[in-house]
Amino acid sequence: MHMEEPCFDFLRTKETLGYHVYPTCRNTSGILGFSITVETQATKFNTELVEMKIEDFLANFGEKMASLTDEAFKTQVTALIKLKECEDTHLGEEVDRNWFEVLTQQYVFDRLNKEIEALKLITKSELVSSFMEFRGQSSKKLSIHVVGFGEAEHDPPAEDDGGEAQLAQTDSDGEHRSSLYSEVSKLTFLPASALLASATAITDIHAFRSSLKLYPYHKILK
Repeated sequence: MHMEEPCFDFLRTKETLGYHVYPTCRNTSGILGFSITVETQATKFNTELVEMKIEDFLANFGEKMASLTDEAFKTQVTALIKLKECEDTHLGEEVDRNWFEVLTQQYVFDRLNKEIEALKLITKSELVSSFMEFRGQSSKKLSIHVVGFGEAEHDPPAEDDGGEAQLAQTDSDGEHRSSLYSEVSKLTFLPASALLASATAITDIHAFRSSLKLYPYHKILK
């Protein structure tokens, strides 16, 4: 919540990178983190520039966090507590929240109350140190660049064989995949840009995942 407005102001209002700009807290099987998503127009900005701007924002946000006043911190915490204390607007919200606890086998059906109690105890120094830890030397980042394909990106037009409205595509093993209803997407890995020379390019998702350390599933119960 504390990052939402500065993120939109920096990347959308000032840098005008795109209309869809937002940060998200992530809980992946008990591993906590956050992500920043920017959907930009391919004919205006390339993804390497967008990533550099995101890094600029994070550096700027880190400076703001370090200079955060006690009053501003308390205001943010109070606003978040009030947000979590709001009653569900419809039955679906309550169902989704409780069903998530069942699906993840955590069964903390009073999680909102526990989060509110935790917010009342958190200190500004804990918040700042947590963010700095995410941005520290030992932190890791996965950057996903999705580049569009089409006339707007000056790509060559698709060949028209004049046949039926059936779309086909060739797999890496040479076999064709077809669909009568929609286009079958094909994932094409692009070479790494010189602007990201220090990054490790992932060209085989399965091989990359196989090389990672497997952590046990962690449930956040308190």
